[in-house]
Amino acid sequence: MEKSKKQFIKRILIFALMFIFAGGIAIAGSLLFGKGTETLIRNAVMILAGTGIVIFAFTMEEISHRFIYRNEGKYARFALAYLCSLIASVFLPYLPVTGWPFLVIYVLLGVFSDGITGLAAGSVCLLLSVNFAGGDFAIFWLYFISGTAGILVFSTLNEEFKVGIPMFISLAILTLSLTANVILLAQDQLSVAQFMIPAINLIVCCILLLVSLKMFSTAVIHRNREKYMEINDPEFPLLVQLKEMSKDEYYHAIHTAYLSDRIARRLGLDDAAAKACAYYQRIGRLKGDNTWENVSSICNEYHFPANTKKILKEYVDESERIVSKETIVVLFADCIVSSILYLFEKDPKAELDYAQLIDTVFQKKLETDELWGNEISLAQIHEMKKIFVEEKLYYDFLR
Repeated sequence: MEKSKKQFIKRILIFALMFIFAGGIAIAGSLLFGKGTETLIRNAVMILAGTGIVIFAFTMEEISHRFIYRNEGKYARFALAYLCSLIASVFLPYLPVTGWPFLVIYVLLGVFSDGITGLAAGSVCLLLSVNFAGGDFAIFWLYFISGTAGILVFSTLNEEFKVGIPMFISLAILTLSLTANVILLAQDQLSVAQFMIPAINLIVCCILLLVSLKMFSTAVIHRNREKYMEINDPEFPLLVQLKEMSKDEYYHAIHTAYLSDRIARRLGLDDAAAKACAYYQRIGRLKGDNTWENVSSICNEYHFPANTKKILKEYVDESERIVSKETIVVLFADCIVSSILYLFEKDPKAELDYAQLIDTVFQKKLETDELWGNEISLAQIHEMKKIFVEEKLYYDFLR
């Protein structure tokens, strides 16, 4: 509860500052372009209203768990991206309208939040530039459509973060939009010079997108890749200690981690975090009892990624409600491994009906209230059960 309260206060403070600075940027821009008092007030009111909508969208999307790129709680990062985009929007009118890199602004605001918030934030910035440049609706239409397309295609990326096709589609739509709204409507006779600035715009957008998305991928998407490679190694010191303490616990963790990894990958979940949770679900026993206090202490000591700690807390702490899909995957993997190991311990030569055993495990778990109010769907539970059955050849290794 204390952590939730601190998160709420942090969000209020950051978004309050973001709101105030946004209004200040609108006023400063209006003074820079020599706008009258009425226009200055109009600009400030509209930017503040737009910023309020952006803040509301970000908050609602966070509460609804719709973020794609782990943007939960990253208020300062988004606020900084938004304010920098607003500042850029003040100075972009000094460039020809065909050279505005709004595709980059839309995409970056989208990946730092989500589709709806990014669209709202990008549109507020675009309106500011169009207003200061004295442009007509065609300029807004041009960058709004290409920016929307950019947000949509980049929101479909997965953990591999392959940007080639989204990059091609977004730049192609920007090219078509520039051609339809600017070049074809030009009053002068068509010439090579008319294509120069749009071509430069495309090149600049391509370079900026590649550089910024590479930085985003390194800092956000694959931030914990090396750490997961380290802790998910069966020879990691913690697992070696577990093996020295109890070989049964060690091999139980190995089998659970294998199945959790397989299931999470097939369901498109955070497989590295699920695998780590399966490895370290009982690591607290190195310090005595497997309490959350002991597990949390070890996680902090070895700097485990935040998502792994979250899943482990749900799994180990009895006072915590199971919510995440990864926790549920580990829960079922652990139950199935425990059941098979128990039956083989009673009779090493037993011929088990794995499909029936798995069906029984799922049926018993679903009859309890343990899985109520979580993020996983019935379709995913059905798919998970199907994958567990497909792994029946692996279960003989548990003898």
